[in-house]
Amino acid sequence: MIIAIPLHHIPTCSNVGSLALTDEKRQLATQMKNKILANGGYVERQVICTSQIHPQMTKLNYIVSDYATISMLRAESAPIAALGSGTLLCCPERQQILLQRRSSNTTLYPNKLSSFGGHYTPDRENYGFGALLDTLIEEVKEEAGINLLDLTIDVVNDLPPIFMILETNTGGVQFTPLAFALTPEQADQVKGCEEEGHIETFHLVNDLEYLLDESNWAQMGYSCFQTWRELGFPVQKNWNGKLFS
Repeated sequence: MIIAIPLHHIPTCSNVGSLALTDEKRQLATQMKNKILANGGYVERQVICTSQIHPQMTKLNYIVSDYATISMLRAESAPIAALGSGTLLCCPERQQILLQRRSSNTTLYPNKLSSFGGHYTPDRENYGFGALLDTLIEEVKEEAGINLLDLTIDVVNDLPPIFMILETNTGGVQFTPLAFALTPEQADQVKGCEEEGHIETFHLVNDLEYLLDESNWAQMGYSCFQTWRELGFPVQKNWNGKLFS
């Protein structure tokens, strides 16, 4: 099920506190943390969105939590709206989309295709564009080796169409501009991240049948791709190169 809500603005984000847990839940979260660390994973602070998502929204509120606690609550079938940012990368001149093949070691959707992105963390690097855009820039840099600031783009005014993509399986919420075009030279520089996954390139005509098969995707990535396709494959507003035909 795809839930993609178009946004008219880039929301600001405000911390309204930390997630409160009962003693029992806190113990379960500690057990989950120890399990994740024992398996070679890492536990980082993450935030849970507490705002209602709608096209006119200008501000998101969140409470601070962490990956272990969110995983513990989701294991109990509780949908948790962990907040993140992501996008798709493409090369119109080659009629290609560049995707991440998630690592087999990831807890969610191992070996599945995915867009680029990740969770907002309160202590991540600050680029001065606000929580959601800062997260987007950092995650694309980490997972694809591409700095969106090098694309000669005004990241506030030249963004592609922006959406909030809701992941119904987990409750996750992702701020998603769809999508960023790269020149062939830039596309050749895209590289994966060992912890997250490697890069695979697909032709939007020759490989379309594969791309339309939801079983090949992580849910968030599939929702991003289908929304982008339904829009007619738009890219950033100031793109002067070839467009998809």
